[in-house]
Amino acid sequence: MASQSVYKQSYDCPGNLKWSTTGTTIIGNGYGSASDQLTFPSGLLIEPKTQILYVADIFNNRVQKRYPNGEVQTAAGRANCTPGTTPDALSNPVDVFADENENVFVTDWNNHRVQFWPKDAKSGKTVAGNGTQGSALNELSYPSRILLDSKKNVIVADTQNERITKWPFSFDPTTSVGTIMAGGNGAGLNPYQLNNPLGLYLDEPNNIFYISNEQSHSITQWIIGDYENRNIYAGIPGRPGNSSAQLFYPQGVTLDQYGNLYVADTSNHRIQMFCPNSVFGITIAGIGHRGNNSNELNYPYDIAFDSDLNLYVSDTFNYRIQKDLEIARHARHKPYSIYGDYCVKSLKL
Repeated sequence: MASQSVYKQSYDCPGNLKWSTTGTTIIGNGYGSASDQLTFPSGLLIEPKTQILYVADIFNNRVQKRYPNGEVQTAAGRANCTPGTTPDALSNPVDVFADENENVFVTDWNNHRVQFWPKDAKSGKTVAGNGTQGSALNELSYPSRILLDSKKNVIVADTQNERITKWPFSFDPTTSVGTIMAGGNGAGLNPYQLNNPLGLYLDEPNNIFYISNEQSHSITQWIIGDYENRNIYAGIPGRPGNSSAQLFYPQGVTLDQYGNLYVADTSNHRIQMFCPNSVFGITIAGIGHRGNNSNELNYPYDIAFDSDLNLYVSDTFNYRIQKDLEIARHARHKPYSIYGDYCVKSLKL
């Protein structure tokens, strides 16, 4: 890794970014199952072309989408929010990916599968896993994160198998298997091991995964390839805490166009920004303890940015999605070579 840099404020980092310290609720009218309510929201995505926001609504067993005009609709799952194992149902969906045509991919946590729901469909079809919990390459064990690469391969954080796997979109339930892209070496604190991966981001042009290891309290930078480097990029493995160098059960992770890394530091109730080559994080949302005021978070699970670099947070135990306005930017730095969230996905959490 390059020599360490020290940044004290977010606007010292590449991009010179600064956000409002108070958030605005854009989805979440209390705990419940109405269209404008959420019950433990988790994975977030803002589709870059349409700017539609998608959220996995775990205990309502559905995915909600919010259009830029504020309208909220269900994109996947049953209208009555009941769980199930049939194609028309989800059971605790954790994450979502969507394309510009409003087709969605969902990690169906309790069903150990990834489901594809076309726009306005009443049911989905399996595109990864076979619905059985297991460690074989045609199985998943509590999948948490989902993204698609530029070739439309389905990439999954196979959480309890401690691995990241890639699946062809042209899924055949009798022959399709996943290919291990990261992990697969058991749970542990070493850079070549994952430990309950609950956050995933793909920097595709640079061929790098950023993986949030919840049980190790750290973020792994995994250069894709059999003999490439694996580095601990943020946090201290096995040493949870609330200092600027530590994380506490991190989940969602994402990168901005300037190469700054963002982490949902879930049990510290804050969002941390790690500027390039810095071991010290900068808190940009939350105040370090749980609460429900506009400047507080309560176990945040995931993070996403819109096209204006406004920050969105799934404030899970407050049953809401918070938006923090980006209020200052003076781009004196060369943008990092990434494509935003089109070919990559952050967990969140």
